[in-house]
Amino acid sequence: MGLYGIMNTSVSGMDAQSNKLSTVADNISNADTVGYKRYETAFSSLVGSGGNSSYQSGIVNTTVVQSVRQQGAFNFTSSGTDLAINGNGFFQVEDSQGGTYYTRAGDFVLDKNGQMVNSSGYKLLSEGGTPVTVDLSTPVWQASSQGELGVNLASGTAAHPSEDSNANPPVPAPGLPDNYDHKTSISTFDQNGNPVKIDVFYTKVEQGADEAGNVNGSKWMVQAADAEGLDKTVLTPPATRFELEFTGDGKLAPTSDTDFVFKVPNGGNVTLDLSNTVTAGQKFSVSEVDVDGYRPSKIQNVRIESDGRVFGIYGSSKEKLLDQIQIVNFSNPDGLQAKSGNIYAATDASGDPAVGFPGDNGFGSLFSGAVEGSNVDLASELTKMVQSQRAYSANTKVFNASSELLQELNNLR
Repeated sequence: MGLYGIMNTSVSGMDAQSNKLSTVADNISNADTVGYKRYETAFSSLVGSGGNSSYQSGIVNTTVVQSVRQQGAFNFTSSGTDLAINGNGFFQVEDSQGGTYYTRAGDFVLDKNGQMVNSSGYKLLSEGGTPVTVDLSTPVWQASSQGELGVNLASGTAAHPSEDSNANPPVPAPGLPDNYDHKTSISTFDQNGNPVKIDVFYTKVEQGADEAGNVNGSKWMVQAADAEGLDKTVLTPPATRFELEFTGDGKLAPTSDTDFVFKVPNGGNVTLDLSNTVTAGQKFSVSEVDVDGYRPSKIQNVRIESDGRVFGIYGSSKEKLLDQIQIVNFSNPDGLQAKSGNIYAATDASGDPAVGFPGDNGFGSLFSGAVEGSNVDLASELTKMVQSQRAYSANTKVFNASSELLQELNNLR
């Protein structure tokens, strides 16, 4: 029984080293696979029995585990749809049959339907478990609704008392097109995405002074008109004319309203924030202009933030929030079941998936323009290959030795 036991032990050793070489071969062949996690072969002994004067050799068992927790190095690219997770988490993806899986392979591209698909053909899922989809063909536009305009009004301007705007019917306020002090223009967009140039007029209507003749405040009327309109129609109702009130030092009074509302022809109302308006010096100047809205255009590019928000960049250089990517975490990622295509399925050992946004507590952040490489160390794998080769060879010699001893035993007369 001893010689047969030795043969069985050496055979188990060859099987174990063969398993190890299989994992080494798999790791080396996937050294450049995006998001690949290397396999490790763990050895354990099953001891035989025997007394003090004899020993029955046992066998060696192997267990293959995958180092899913260990993150690979980032490889940076020029594509904004390439994604990598820094820290905990997996991309939630869907196959062609609607099955849900998990992966770290973030080499996504937009397919013909505008869906983000990785190199293995799996669709990236967003909030709500639906595929991230970018509409590449339909033009998008936005009418103007709000903006900011900051100017410096010349403080030495003489006041032009206006007609009574509270009369019944209201008396039109002055300022269009001749009786005004300053004018600037802003660009807006109507409900069809057509550009509309708006002129904004400033007229000083009141100058305050104390008993000593020192300036202690002023009031300016603000009006808006269609710059291309032939009659220069005022776009703000005269009965609710808008005024800015300043203190003696040229700053807006705390009680002054700063939300200037006017209408855009063939559009809605635009609220213009004038809180950065001051009156100082002798020259008029514009310090800030920013109005939302953009003309019809198609998506030219996609930008993805570290929290998973997906923005479409249009031909008008405007951006629009399209979707938000969620990632999934597990209490024991090493318990996931590996599937073909560099994906994983949840198991009892991995625990239930926890869904969150990148950057949330317990979830890694998202990198755009990068993919996670394999966590295989080629130098380490080559070393393991040599060690396994030598161990396999040694086991064959033990088998040959026990075989020769058995032959000698059979030759006894």
